[in-house]
Amino acid sequence: MTLRLLFNALLAFALAAPAAAQRVFTPGSAPTVIPSLGPGFSPSVTAPAIMPGLTPGFAAPALVPSLTPSLQAPIPVLAPSAIPSAAVPAFSPQAALAPALTPVVPAASRPEKVVHDFKDIKRLLDGGGESAGAEIFDGAAAKPVVPLGALEVKVLRAETADEAARYIQNTPNTHAFIAGVRSNWDKIGRLDIRVYSDASGNTFRAVDLTGRPGLVDLLPDSDVQAHEKALIKKIQLHTDDLQIVLREEGKTPDLIVAGVVTEMKSQDPKGDLAVQLEHANLQLLAHSKRHGLGSGAIAVDLTGRDSVPVDNTLATINAFAAANAVGFHRVEVYAGADRKVFTVGQSRAFALENATKAAAPRSASRFFVPNALHEAPVPDKDIVLREVFEPAERLKRAGVKATITAYGSARILPPDVARAQLGKAEKAYQRRPKDAQVRAALHEARQAVENSKWYAVAREFGGLVAVNGAGEIGLVTGGGPGIMEAANRGALEKGGPSIGYNIILDKEQGLNKFVTPGLEFEFQHFSTRKMALRAGSMGLVYFPGGFGTMDELFEVLTLMQTRKMKRVPIVLVGEKAYWEKILDFSEFERMGLISHGDRSLFRFADTARGIWDAVAGSPVLTRR
Repeated sequence: MTLRLLFNALLAFALAAPAAAQRVFTPGSAPTVIPSLGPGFSPSVTAPAIMPGLTPGFAAPALVPSLTPSLQAPIPVLAPSAIPSAAVPAFSPQAALAPALTPVVPAASRPEKVVHDFKDIKRLLDGGGESAGAEIFDGAAAKPVVPLGALEVKVLRAETADEAARYIQNTPNTHAFIAGVRSNWDKIGRLDIRVYSDASGNTFRAVDLTGRPGLVDLLPDSDVQAHEKALIKKIQLHTDDLQIVLREEGKTPDLIVAGVVTEMKSQDPKGDLAVQLEHANLQLLAHSKRHGLGSGAIAVDLTGRDSVPVDNTLATINAFAAANAVGFHRVEVYAGADRKVFTVGQSRAFALENATKAAAPRSASRFFVPNALHEAPVPDKDIVLREVFEPAERLKRAGVKATITAYGSARILPPDVARAQLGKAEKAYQRRPKDAQVRAALHEARQAVENSKWYAVAREFGGLVAVNGAGEIGLVTGGGPGIMEAANRGALEKGGPSIGYNIILDKEQGLNKFVTPGLEFEFQHFSTRKMALRAGSMGLVYFPGGFGTMDELFEVLTLMQTRKMKRVPIVLVGEKAYWEKILDFSEFERMGLISHGDRSLFRFADTARGIWDAVAGSPVLTRR
């Protein structure tokens, strides 16, 4: 019950947007039946009603017992009142009108025990960690294995580059590493730093690769060189518990592998294994003495070889061990896909580890299986909730009762622009008629002129929605260019609510200029944008388009076919022959993949008036 109360408190904050001044539209006669946006978007929605229906990928790790390791001790439960008030800033009108992905609490200024995401909630309920960056280990297996001689380990989660620098600790030996992490932070995203404590009160630190096999490629080459990264990838085939030790003053081994401090070496075919063992042994002995640790291990990659020469390797290891004080009890030797492990026995002599005892690779030698479930990003719950609830709330405040959504290609040009481009292509063709690129450009320009008729239809249709809707029907698009721009343009020109749900991409799609001020939204997630595009809709209109348009169409058809979405009119714009050419619905039916009744879910229209009549006159609209 306490967990539910905590989620209630968080959701109450996410939904507590103040009432804003309604946008006034010119009233007029509107015989069209306009369904309400519905009670599902009321601010009074409570957490129990939301949690079961929220996309499963957003469930907190703590709520999935089969994927979350059990903890070792009784867990104190943090009551909602224990969350500092500083973690819940006041909601301002400006925030209510800001794009939906505006962060609620800047990561760099989060106070202790701030609730920032689902993992923070789990952390608070677990009672673990010193601050928002510290947490009880929840890695691939269970509580982390601590090297022999170390007393404990604490795991610090760095969510920003500044946190990473603080947890790594900036010293002359880590300065370059931190700089490299900062420069690549947009790809790294987060780091887990393990802090091991020894009996003398000193610590040594390591960057955790557990569950993130690809992270090694993102770390600075100055500290983790290419040949070391290659060897780490081989080691990762046999264990998931692996950290890169951060450099200290003095000799420092490279890794901690399943709780064993390990030094890596690479040796070409002309190299001397005894020399590699000597250098590795010095590293292990110095670090072990400094922190009071037990013996470690050595991992050697025999580059340029396909197999490990067992007899010669074993003889070299034993000869070295007999003549020196060794700080290792295990030597792993790799050559291509081959791996041999040599361990010390009671006689203090090394022997090839028994084949039945040796750990089998974590995946077949053909390929590597990443820990994708562990690496899967968890969306920020504040952004997700705002993108789900804020758009419809803002439309209600603007007096919108229902929406009609227009989908279609972003590549379709306005007719005048398309004709101008065709003129240039024709002139180029006259100069160079045999040039293959010029001929291809001419074909594309002619096709663009042909497609531009749909821009004109979408623009006219947007105007019909605005006029007949009289301010109560909002014309919704994805906010981009092409068909989206055309429909928004037509609605805005006729004074109606013109709404744009833009998706934030790295290099593409900016919001078009024909969206009503205050009714533009910027989405970070495609999934929540899809929900918003169809939420409260009294009609869904699909103009010719590419993969994105087809994706939206088939998702809606699936939802209606399975009755997960209330049926509303679906209109496919264009000649019926066009749609049956790119989507052979009769073939679906012939093969028994859909029923004959499924084809009644949509209608065809090729004029703006035809589209409007198909929506407004549809018998499936609920009349109240």
